[in-house]
Amino acid sequence: MTASDDNLYETLPDPSRVAEGLRDTGYLFPTAVADIVDNSIAAEATAIEVIANMDITGEIMLAVLDNGYGMDKDGIINALRYGSSKRPNRASLGKFGLGLKTSSTAFCRRLSVVTRDTGMQPLKGTWDLDRIADIGWKIEISTPSKEELALLDRVAAGKPGTVVLWEKVDRLVGEKGNEKKARKALDRYIDQLKDHCAMVYQRYIDLEDTRARNISLKINGSRLDPWDPFCLSETKKPAAELLQKVQVPGGEQATFTVRAYILPRKDEFADPLLAKKAKLSNDYQGIYVYRENRMIHGPDWMDMFRKEPHFTLLRVEFSFDHKLDEAFHIDIKKSQIILNEVIYDLLRDKFLAPPRREAEKRYRHGAAAAAKGAAALLHAASNNAIHAKADSLKTANIEGVDGKSGNVTISNKFGSATLKIKLLESTEAGELHVQPADSLNDGILWEPALIDRNQAVRINTSHAYYSKVYLPNRKSGVTVQGLDSLLWALCAAEMGTVSDSTKRHFEELRFEVSRLLRQLVEDMPEPDLGGNGND
Repeated sequence: MTASDDNLYETLPDPSRVAEGLRDTGYLFPTAVADIVDNSIAAEATAIEVIANMDITGEIMLAVLDNGYGMDKDGIINALRYGSSKRPNRASLGKFGLGLKTSSTAFCRRLSVVTRDTGMQPLKGTWDLDRIADIGWKIEISTPSKEELALLDRVAAGKPGTVVLWEKVDRLVGEKGNEKKARKALDRYIDQLKDHCAMVYQRYIDLEDTRARNISLKINGSRLDPWDPFCLSETKKPAAELLQKVQVPGGEQATFTVRAYILPRKDEFADPLLAKKAKLSNDYQGIYVYRENRMIHGPDWMDMFRKEPHFTLLRVEFSFDHKLDEAFHIDIKKSQIILNEVIYDLLRDKFLAPPRREAEKRYRHGAAAAAKGAAALLHAASNNAIHAKADSLKTANIEGVDGKSGNVTISNKFGSATLKIKLLESTEAGELHVQPADSLNDGILWEPALIDRNQAVRINTSHAYYSKVYLPNRKSGVTVQGLDSLLWALCAAEMGTVSDSTKRHFEELRFEVSRLLRQLVEDMPEPDLGGNGND
């Protein structure tokens, strides 16, 4: 049964409530400004500039200027309409016709577009949220002011171009009243915007990158330098690559590309400045998603894995074009994608497994080398302190050594026992009771030893407890001495109470405690030792 016109009623949304509600779509400041830059790129601009400043009264003005093709009166009306008409070019960085309005009004109450089309007089269109309750879904078309024309001519002197202007900015730096604090907050937001745009538009602003049309992007007069998350000048090529064809509705074929890059450790960079620019920290590992060569999401592991320090060197590129928008469920902010189960499992279980292993191996090698270097002088104070009291704390005597089997017979208050225990000579002056070791059997943290026949402990520098607990406290002699004393005392207690019937239990105890400690420190941060992969 089809409803007749008599039964159909128009229910227009309340303009004020809808416009106010759409302010809360979750935009962050850099994402919001980038949405406007997308429109400039879609308008084929070659020069784009973002200007943000604060006047002496604390009022903030933000403008995005471009030399794109500009608009006539109908174009302005369409651009400011919520749900504007689709662009004929499906590959456009604009997608839903909402970004300009929702991203802008997330931070300001007055949005204007000043534009000039070929051979046309400049025009200005304005949304004012403080007037919308009275005038409804209507925008004001007017003549731009002298100052607004000066902004337009800054990048498009006498030629087509557009200025998007934010005024009545009320959701950026908080309440007025503390000008110094507000200016610092604005400066901080501008720095965030620079970092965001350098990463998001890297392929557009890198003049040597041919994957996207080159543009000049400035922020407050300074031209932005691109930031390449994959450090192609160092990595040269991906560690793994996948080109996957996908059938999209309508029978058309599309392709997405996944490339995994393993970055050098900090100490492997030829230039320390390049290492610093690479931002080798936990925050930048993960998958970087690109739509039409514009980064739209990341870096994270898209719920496949959690970020862990030993994967700091792994960064993954996931690239696709507009044909896969529906398949990947691009959201209104173009800031995330949703992978179907087949692709998700393919990436997590098959594609990413080998590069993750290789990235961890490279990281662990660097961490182990750094730990070994840091351990060289770390235990000197402990050796001196323990040696001063070692004779009075002695718990066992050596009765015999079998050079062929390596067995050592000791005697303690419970009798004698034959043990597999390392008999070592000191390699460093004074290193008689605590000795770092590159590794120990079964990955245990510590084991008893005899150094120049002194009761001693060997500590595994490759164990996670050493890198996560010892090394962050390397400047605190008291802490390191306390840790060393504890492990030495455990070894001394073992030597003083062990028997042939209990020695296996002591071995199992060391193994089990070492296993538990490894798990307990798993989520603790790795220390920065200037070469283990962290920045």
